[in-house]
Amino acid sequence: MNSLKGLGVCAVLAGIAYALTRVTDTDTLMLWATVVIISVSLVTFAASIRRRRRDHRIAGE
Repeated sequence: MNSLKGLGVCAVLAGIAYALTRVTDTDTLMLWATVVIISVSLVTFAASIRRRRRDHRIAGE
């Protein structure tokens, strides 16, 4: 069992808290965070579709 599995989440939350204390314009920060999250989600979704199509083609369906 991995005793450090929650360490990454804690580090991300600490980084967000630190960034919010250092940034003067939190609206802009939240806008950019949202844009990054949506972009990563779209790229992951597109990669998933390509992988599924390739797997179906290889399987002969």
